[in-house]
Amino acid sequence: MKKTSVLLLAFASLCCFAGVFDAKSFVLHDGAVVENGILKLDGKKAYAAIPGTEKIAFAAPGVTFACAVKPVFDARKGSGEMMDSYFSRNRAPFTICRWGGLISTRILNKKTGKYQIDRAYGIPKAGIWSHIAFVITPVKDKAENWNVAMYLNGKKIYDRAVADFTPDSGKGAIELGKGWGGPWAFTGEMTSVFVEQKALSAEEISQLMKKSPAGK
Repeated sequence: MKKTSVLLLAFASLCCFAGVFDAKSFVLHDGAVVENGILKLDGKKAYAAIPGTEKIAFAAPGVTFACAVKPVFDARKGSGEMMDSYFSRNRAPFTICRWGGLISTRILNKKTGKYQIDRAYGIPKAGIWSHIAFVITPVKDKAENWNVAMYLNGKKIYDRAVADFTPDSGKGAIELGKGWGGPWAFTGEMTSVFVEQKALSAEEISQLMKKSPAGK
């Protein structure tokens, strides 16, 4: 039987628009641990879920995912280390991750049944804190058009428009470190987790980074 460890703040403090989430609110699964406000994951089965994020969706006015990570791996180092998944949802209709030597979004396109994959050069380095952020925004007055932006340590490293795209938001709470599990799970530490139904500006991303361990 799966053993699940649960740490919750008072329910009233949880909200899908909460922005920065305290690690004490995470629901911990399969060996995930929170120590001193830092989520620690073993890259095997451990992951965490964020209560209050069930309504987060790829919809207007956009959505932002961000966190500080201290990974164990830099990039692909053989068959045992393929991906560090940062954000995902039940059965992975989307995952936001490091994929080899790139950071990437993989989002299921409901229109085609295939994944829309966007990748950017530049990854969090092993053993040090880095800040990553992903902003996905619907293009005003253009149905099925979206803009995907990625940031590393406050610097925008990717900005692209995607057409003919109907993203699948999936159902359930946003998950941390899970992806498809196994060699795709995140190995390392995570904190300063931010999820909000809002497309943050470059300046707002920079401020998040400065408040995280990556900015100190």
